[in-house]
Formats: sequence, C-alpha cells, structure tokens
Amino acid sequence: MASHIGPQVLASGAALCIGLYYYLSHRSAKPPGPRGWPIIGNLFGVPTEFEWLHWATYKELYGAVSYTTVLGKDIVILNTLEACNDILDKRSSVYSGRPIMPFAGQIVGWDQQLVLASYGKHFRTMRKLAYRHLGTKAAAAAYHEVQETEVRYLISRLHEDSEGLVKNLRITIGAILLRMSHGYTTRIDGNDPMVNLVVNAAQDFYQATKPGAWLVDIIPWLKHIPAWVPGAGFKKTGAKFRKTNVDQTDIPYNFVLKELSNNTALPSFTSNALRSELTAEEKYALKFIAAALYGGGLDTIAGVATFFFLAMVLFPDVQHKAQEELDRVIGTGRLPTMRDQEHLPYIAAIQKEIFRWRTTVPGGIAHAATEDDVYNGFFIRKGTIIINNLWAIAHDPEHYEDPMAFKPERFLGDAPELDPSVFIFGFGRRRCPGIEVAESTVFIIIATCLSVFRLGNAKDEMGNEVPPSDEFVSGAVCHPKPFKCSIEPRTADALHLLQMLRSELPERSPSQL
Repeated sequence: MASHIGPQVLASGAALCIGLYYYLSHRSAKPPGPRGWPIIGNLFGVPTEFEWLHWATYKELYGAVSYTTVLGKDIVILNTLEACNDILDKRSSVYSGRPIMPFAGQIVGWDQQLVLASYGKHFRTMRKLAYRHLGTKAAAAAYHEVQETEVRYLISRLHEDSEGLVKNLRITIGAILLRMSHGYTTRIDGNDPMVNLVVNAAQDFYQATKPGAWLVDIIPWLKHIPAWVPGAGFKKTGAKFRKTNVDQTDIPYNFVLKELSNNTALPSFTSNALRSELTAEEKYALKFIAAALYGGGLDTIAGVATFFFLAMVLFPDVQHKAQEELDRVIGTGRLPTMRDQEHLPYIAAIQKEIFRWRTTVPGGIAHAATEDDVYNGFFIRKGTIIINNLWAIAHDPEHYEDPMAFKPERFLGDAPELDPSVFIFGFGRRRCPGIEVAESTVFIIIATCLSVFRLGNAKDEMGNEVPPSDEFVSGAVCHPKPFKCSIEPRTADALHLLQMLRSELPERSPSQL
C-alpha cells in the first residue's frame, strides 16, 4: 500500500510546486511602480487632487504601463494611447468592468446607471438603446433644430447678462439635453426643478465616488451593519443620496409616460423608444440610459464650453481667424446652423483643440479587469482598477508638437495631428454613447457665439483690462477657475441679429412636472 501512496504524494507535490511557481512568477511580473507599505500599499503616495498630473509622472519613472496598490486594491495606470488601445479596446472583453464601489454602487444605486454598471446584460441593453435611438449621425440630426434654438436663447441672454456666462451655459446645455432625452422644456431663469434635481444627483455622485471617503469601500462587509450602529452614519447619507438618484431617474421618465398618455409628448429619446417594440430588459434599462444621456453630458459639455470662452479671451488671434472664416463662409446676415459645420474647418479645429488642450475628464473613468490577464509580460489580476490617463495622452509630444500650447492649426493641412475624439470619449465597450450629441452641441455653441460676440478681457473700475488666469479646478470633471470676460456684439450686423432675436425666438412654455 505504501508503494502506491508514494507516487501520488510525489505527483501532488509536483503539481503544488508548479502552481506555486506560476503564482509567484505572475506576482513578480506586475508592471513597475513605487514600492508600498504592507497593508496600506502606496496610500500616502496618492494625491487627493489633480491626480492625472501625478499619474502622468509615472510615465517617465516607470513607462507607459505602471502599477501601484492602495489598501489592497491593485491599480494599473495607462499613460499612452497605445497602451489604452491595446488593453481597453483590443481586449475590451476583459477590461470593460468598473471598479466595485459598495457605497456609490450598491448603497446609492449608481451600479444600475451606465457610468458604474457592471459589464453584463443590463449594461449592453443600455448601450444598444442609446445607439439605436441617438448614437448615429442621422438619429442625432433630428435634434439639430433644438440645439440651434437653445443656443439662440443663449446668445440673447448673454447679450443682456454677460456676467452670467457659466450659469447661462449650464442653462442652455441642460435645456438641450433634457429636451433630447425626455422632451422636457426647461425654464430659462436658472431655477428649473428638473435641472436642479439632476445637478444635485451629479454632486452626490462626485461625493459618493471620492476615493477614500467611505470606509465601506475599504471594508465592504460594513454595508450589512444596521444603520443605528455607531459609525454607520454613511448609511443615512447613502439613503439620502439614493433618493436623489432614484428621483433623477424616475421623475423625468414618469413625465414622459404622462405626456404620452395625454398625447402631448414631444419627440425625444425616451418617447421614441417607448413608442417602439421593447423587451422587458429594454423597458427596465430605458429610464437609466435616458438619465445618463442628460446627467452624463451636462457637466462635461459645460466644462468644454467654458474652456472655449476662456481660450478665446486668452488667444485673440485665434478668435479673429475663426470670425474671418465665419464671415467668409456664412456672411454677416444670419446665424450659423448645423448645416454649416462641414464648411467651417477652422471652427472644427478650434473645437478639437479645446477638447485636447483642457481635457474635461482628464483622469478618464476607471475600468476594471473582469478576469486575470497578461499584457506584455505584466500580470494584471482580476479586479485590478485600470486608470486611462487622458490628460497624459492629450499632452503627449509623440502625438502633439508643443502640446501645452493652444494651436488649432495643428489639426489642419496635409498632415493633421491626432484627432482627440479618438480617445477623449473613452475606450472599448465603455466609450461614451453620446458622442454625436456632445460634438454637435459644442460646435453650435462655438460657431454661434463667435458669429455675434467679441470676447475679451474684463475691465476693472479704472478701465484697465484684467486678463483671466489659465488655471483649472481639480475634480473628476475639469472646469476653469471662475473668471470674468467681456462679451460684446462684434459688429453692427451682429448687434442687429441680436436685436432681431427678441422678436423671432418662439415663446417659451416650460414643462410642468
């Protein structure tokens, strides 16, 4: 009997050694990165603001793909377009997950929304609905008139209230997106209940996803403790955030249902989808993807539009060239429309440079590996958080000459530089489904505002010009620091167009919830 046990034990021992060898070899093949402490890892080496600038330094120190660990969580940082394409695009079946965030995801409920939903049937259904009803140029073109009209309201308001730039941009972008997503007509005084609801939900989201803010994200089993237990105050906050999240999803959706039952629903993403044949999964997913089309676009597009105004003040020569093109192509007797887009290459170049120069989501939105993988000899285990540093790509001298400079001309001529739209909207199966809407909204804002306004430095009480600072605030979505600028009609024809708008714009009838 002993003679039979010996070979079995030997075989088992050999298998164990082989398994241990592969385990240790995989562990030793993680991407390079800073050495961390036991348990906490590199916790004290991770900044609380401007993280994308910190991660960008890893490229010089460790290469395009680097690694760190924080409180037991593996983090891989991708600092080049090649690495992002190789991992997030070409291997999207492995890297389409999102980091598990118990507080924001399970407690607040953002795991059902597009931004944090796990890659699976629910996520794929949302993506399919978005593409079918809004993701193509033809589908997005149905809302061009809405975009043009709302931007005309914008220039009319800016003519009367030039100091309310950011407020008026947000009113306009909110009006466009809610009209497209739910057929909802907003108030234009900046105090619309639907807009306020979604803005509050977005603010809650940023707090809920702030790294290190919630102990339950580090110790997930805490989500099971009763709310009355000392130290469980996060549950009360989570319930408050969850209500806002549910409301911003359900209230606009129920508004559309009511309008459809009254035969008063305006064409929109949601009403069009509800009029079509939907499966049970699609009916469930619809309200979440509809909320994402608005909630995911307001802050990002507002950031881009605000950076546009800042750039035009900082670089008056660029503004002058753009207005020369507008005058040459369109003339001075009318406002631009979406039909003019293909004939305005310099305006298009400005738009691309705004996207690149001040990347609005500079740190990208993190992916997560859904299974073990090996890339270029580096072991990336299941659950690893993948940071795609869009700022590093947008300012990579491999793709952009003098990358810190603002030069729209880089996208013109026979050898244009890399179009930033290939990366700023994300990668793989997590790429933003609202690209057509975002790009057309930014275009019509840029073209229309430049057609009528001269944007310049603000002046102090003594009449001296006060140039704005080229600084931005930290956050998941990047915005310029508050600045003042001069917004004035640039010609007599422009002034005439602005005056005519008051009589030509249709009377606005805000929707009633």
